[in-house]
Amino acid sequence: MDGIKLTFEESVFEYIVDKAVEYKLGARGLRSIVETIMMDVMFEIPSENKKKYKVTLDYAKHQLEKANMARLQTA
Repeated sequence: MDGIKLTFEESVFEYIVDKAVEYKLGARGLRSIVETIMMDVMFEIPSENKKKYKVTLDYAKHQLEKANMARLQTA
């Protein structure tokens, strides 16, 4: 929508699936994990005039550590 190319390290996908299994989450839980990881990026990157962004495993881990994982369990 904003013309930004978004890519993910392959390890991020594995991490997301591992967390979903760990917390026994279904499809909505997977969505919640991705939203938690992407929330800051969705609001910050368009205003920074960047044309591409790569989500790294370190970034994904940091974002989930900031979040309340108990909230994701109820999703």
